[in-house]
Amino acid sequence: MNSIAFISDIHGNNAALDVVLGDIDKRGIKNIYCLGDLVGYYCFFNEVIDTIINRNIPCITGNHDFALIHNNGVMPNSKTCTKILDWQLRFISERALGYLKTLPEKLDLQIFGKSALCIHGGLIDFIEEYVFDVNNEYLKNNDFKEDILITGHTHLPSYKKFFSGKTWMNPGSVGQPRDGDNRASYMIINDNFDIEFVRLPYNSSIIIEAMKKNGFEDYISNPLITGKKIGV
Repeated sequence: MNSIAFISDIHGNNAALDVVLGDIDKRGIKNIYCLGDLVGYYCFFNEVIDTIINRNIPCITGNHDFALIHNNGVMPNSKTCTKILDWQLRFISERALGYLKTLPEKLDLQIFGKSALCIHGGLIDFIEEYVFDVNNEYLKNNDFKEDILITGHTHLPSYKKFFSGKTWMNPGSVGQPRDGDNRASYMIINDNFDIEFVRLPYNSSIIIEAMKKNGFEDYISNPLITGKKIGV
């Protein structure tokens, strides 16, 4: 059976990424795609970007990546995210910075004979839009012509198939899940179009301790324990 893996929203959590990629390798999956947000939240963003580069994993830009590159790290709706990105801008490597500047806003794929659009946000705004649910009206109003829509950004694993044959899915988050399960999340599409959401435990204490060492408050790392959004 041939399979493709999708990862998203790593957010500087290299401990989670290493475990996810290890699982993908054990399954013999060669094709991996990333839906963005390599930076933001956690400390090991340079390591995450190095891994994505070294593994030659195609990736699109996420909203945190975009803010770091194009808005001096400022995220108008979040003082916390802005503070973190400001810190990351001071420590980002030239290699990582250069790579982020090359990321496209979308990927057009052929997945086992079906067309797919991969974006971080939604059809209205490829980067910033949160897509928590999709219906036929949303697809029609936004002139969606592909067979499969794959989004990230919400940190919530999602899957929905329509009578029209179109499908929407979201692999969830590798680095900061928000569905109440703190295990890293990624998604597999098999060649028979069975979809598998994989959840993997990892040593989050590495990330939590690094955040403390770098002077960040505990509330930023709490989602790694609770599996919920900051402040929830």
